Amino acid sequence: MKKKAVLALGLSAILIAAVALGISTHMHREQKPLNPARRDGEVTVVDVPEDDQLSLVSGEKDPGVGGSFSEGEQGNSGSGQASENQSAKEIVDQLDADDICVINEAVTVSDAGKEAFFANDEYKDVTPIDSEYLLSTPLPSKYDARNDGGKCYVTAPEDQGYSYLCWAYAAIGAIESDILKNHEDISYKNLNLSEKHLAYYNVHKTAGSVGGYIDDDYRVLVNPDNEENAWIFDYDTGYVAVGGVTDYCISLLTAWKGPVYEKGNNAFKSIYGSEYLFKDNKDKPSGAYDADFHVQDVSQVRGDISNNDLIKRMILKHGAVTAGVNSAEKFWKNSHRSLYSFFEDEKIPTADHEISIIGWDDDYSAANFSSRPFGNGAWLCKNSWGDTAGDKGFFYLSYYDDTLSIDSISAYSVAAKSDSDFYDNNYQVAGFLTNLESTLDDSLNTVFAYKNTDKPYAVMYEAQADETLKAFGFMSLDCYGQYEAEIYKNAEVTDGKIDLNKLKEPVYAQKISAVSAGFHTFPIDAGQDTEDDKNSDISGIELKKGDTFLVVIKPVREQQLVFEAAADNISPKNYDEWKNLTGSFENNYSASGNSYYLSDDEAFLESQSDKDFFIKAYTNFGEQTFENADEM
Repeated sequence: MKKKAVLALGLSAILIAAVALGISTHMHREQKPLNPARRDGEVTVVDVPEDDQLSLVSGEKDPGVGGSFSEGEQGNSGSGQASENQSAKEIVDQLDADDICVINEAVTVSDAGKEAFFANDEYKDVTPIDSEYLLSTPLPSKYDARNDGGKCYVTAPEDQGYSYLCWAYAAIGAIESDILKNHEDISYKNLNLSEKHLAYYNVHKTAGSVGGYIDDDYRVLVNPDNEENAWIFDYDTGYVAVGGVTDYCISLLTAWKGPVYEKGNNAFKSIYGSEYLFKDNKDKPSGAYDADFHVQDVSQVRGDISNNDLIKRMILKHGAVTAGVNSAEKFWKNSHRSLYSFFEDEKIPTADHEISIIGWDDDYSAANFSSRPFGNGAWLCKNSWGDTAGDKGFFYLSYYDDTLSIDSISAYSVAAKSDSDFYDNNYQVAGFLTNLESTLDDSLNTVFAYKNTDKPYAVMYEAQADETLKAFGFMSLDCYGQYEAEIYKNAEVTDGKIDLNKLKEPVYAQKISAVSAGFHTFPIDAGQDTEDDKNSDISGIELKKGDTFLVVIKPVREQQLVFEAAADNISPKNYDEWKNLTGSFENNYSASGNSYYLSDDEAFLESQSDKDFFIKAYTNFGEQTFENADEM
């Protein structure tokens, strides 16, 4: 079991927003939330007669909107007082470090290290794990993943209805495209994965992680004041009113909580009418770890136009990427067929809607948008407002879109059960990237990281059986990353410290790199040189039950280091636009004691009692591939 850091202090929501905006240096323009009420669409606060409000809970679609409305136009929301809560600053104070920063949950990854990446001669022979993004082959001026040489790599647009789950629909759509792009035996007509399963386990506790390391990491919706007539709690369906961002998907899917096929209780039964939406979807989905596929990588780059070639190559490899946009009605044209947000000298707000990009057209005319962008060119996008919105569910997004320029583009790499990288076990100690307060306001939800560090950090695991360590992975907020990775067996720990002078030789060492930020998996195999060439012909490290193995990552240059901050708090109450209580978030993130960080005197790796790092390790059962590992 993990050691819990219990933190229950006073509410300071304004401070959270100020800290998140003030010290989040990864953004090239300061941001403010356009929409404090939800992730989808701009809220217009108006006085609505009670009878008109009731028409929204009848279970029927609103007349004339089909599935194409901007969700924010449905209404507004309220909030209550928290029973107990802890601000972002108070969590930083608890961490007791001067170099910790608080980041808005809609994290924009950094690409500041590009020049140093290409100038580092020591890594000139190291192939990035995502080297396809650096190809110099000519790119077509137009591409559509729905018709790539007669093949379709895109599933049909779906309708998220009155749910807040654009983030889940966008991610699942991109995952489906990656599966189709890389598994020719699967047809787009037969592939349908579950958004419900993904959304449910975002806010439900679950057991069954390997070694139980993240069983005590969870967030759930609670009714701390036992508010009456909270029928959403009677059906345990408040999760459909939780807006979100890609951070949630990375946390859940790299933990192997899905994806699963959409069938049985994994499918939504209603998506319209607030009462039907909640009551009809009360059936619990299949188990959290009953994944039909494994997400092994989530590549992220900035959405700025300077990265267009990178983004295009990501689409060519994966079939689709996800992105955040501003879905306010004033930015649309031609019945949601084209979108361009532009803010002149204003601060650019964070995105309020998630979509997927499936192609592009360099010659798409600037005249097709509500206001004229700086030039031609647009991304071909798939929405989640049904097939009556836009052009049968698709639309064009200008290359010059302001909201896109400060967002992170994400692509998923997925392993099927027949793939060699569909591993048996996933060792992990950090469950969630984000500390949640609001179902609707991104500025209140936060991510924690060291500001700039090149210190080594590590996680130690204990083998639960006789296994072979096949790969490791970790999360980075910086593009163009270069690292030294080492693995040690049965390292000695004394009083929570690992003496670096007493460490034996690593059983594995390699230089690794990645063009994109995000989460990347690195197979343990040949091809990375070390001085004694010990890695040649290695395809895994043999482990006996009870062996410990320490995975150490050292960044080559200073960068942000994201972590899960230990916390136990309850947020203010949240309400949906029909003023139904969706609950307060109870965040329970526990420090395992298995994460290590370099001591100030640089003599030890010290166990961390207040945080966990996002380093994972992947094993298979029953393989004997490294016979001399015990001797090294």
